[in-house]
Amino acid sequence: MSDTEAAQRAAAIDAALAEVQQWGVDRFRLEGVAQRAKLSPDYVRRTWATEQELIAEALLHYSKTMMTLPDTGSLHGDLVELALALAGYLNEPVGRRISRMLVIDSRSEAVDPNTRGHFWSVRRDMVECIFRRASERGELRSDVKPIVALQLLTSPLHTFALYSNDPISPEYCRTIADLVTRAISPD
Repeated sequence: MSDTEAAQRAAAIDAALAEVQQWGVDRFRLEGVAQRAKLSPDYVRRTWATEQELIAEALLHYSKTMMTLPDTGSLHGDLVELALALAGYLNEPVGRRISRMLVIDSRSEAVDPNTRGHFWSVRRDMVECIFRRASERGELRSDVKPIVALQLLTSPLHTFALYSNDPISPEYCRTIADLVTRAISPD
């Protein structure tokens, strides 16, 4: 990829993130991205076959810049670091807007659950590595479903971000991680 192509792609991804923050998933349009990025709509359509692909790439790109997958060597350490990273993401205005925007508006006639589902599944697949490593170390009960464990950790943080403008504190993150660790660890 040439420098020009890389710059155009980066501009489109940045514009897509701004567009999805303003309009949400359901009202997002490639033409709006092209206008924001000062690119031709044809370039945007050729590069991303669908609006959903561009939204997912923009959201995942932003998420990856804000959150890295922890590998502390222990389940508890990884859950604490993951909760702190997610709180850091949700405490940023962009992260909080994205989280709120991904909630499906039941009044909307143009709901796009596929884009939301794709974003969630990619993030879920990345995070499930934590539970695989914990299982290999013998730190995870055999009956634990990783998706449920992940939801136990992340749902309180997302709920906090949805219903409050207050920052999520590190103490709150550690408390949630402690509770989840006790719930999913062997006796």
